[in-house]
Amino acid sequence: MSSKPEPGKPPLRLVVVGAGAIGNALLPRIVRWKWDGITLVDGDRVEEKNLERQELFAPVDIGKPKVEVAAAWLRNAPIAVRVSARDEFLDARNAEAVIAMHDVVADCTDDAHVKRLLDHTCKAYGVALVSGSVHGKQAQVIMLHAAGEGEDITRDELFQGKLGMEQDGCDMRNVPLVTIEETARRMAQLLRALVQGGPVRNGRVDLFDGKHWSAIDPPIS
Repeated sequence: MSSKPEPGKPPLRLVVVGAGAIGNALLPRIVRWKWDGITLVDGDRVEEKNLERQELFAPVDIGKPKVEVAAAWLRNAPIAVRVSARDEFLDARNAEAVIAMHDVVADCTDDAHVKRLLDHTCKAYGVALVSGSVHGKQAQVIMLHAAGEGEDITRDELFQGKLGMEQDGCDMRNVPLVTIEETARRMAQLLRALVQGGPVRNGRVDLFDGKHWSAIDPPIS
């Protein structure tokens, strides 16, 4: 059975994969919306270098699982939301179990292999995917597998062997804060469209050059 949101019905179950810089910037933007639950997935620990860019973390959190700290922040937000945390990296062993239980995935990772795994698994289970990537001052945001036209488009079709912005282990300290914030803002806009049952466009690549946004339309089938 497909777990895609029905038209006009909010995508109730959200999983955010990656609790680093983009995840930190995204969560405060979306926590007040109507979610049946938010799941956080990341196996990383808070490091001192994270404190400058990842505002959900404090010095007292160094060494703690990022998902546990972020989940605690969400639970303390001035709105009731059911939050769960999975202190593990998403990989081929757990991807299906994680994604199949949700309606929407927010991809905040910096790993090209994980992005492709999310893409393929979301397509298989009919789960909408909003994916954000950054590299230097540039960013890209893509919607994939939302119910409707172009729902079968994959990253491989969009990039056809080119990595584009997908770079494993991007050092966020080299990414301007405005790029991180703009990436999270655009991802939040797409997630809000899903929540409200508004129009979305699968396969459109939104590009940020450090100052302005542009877009590349999806391929015509």
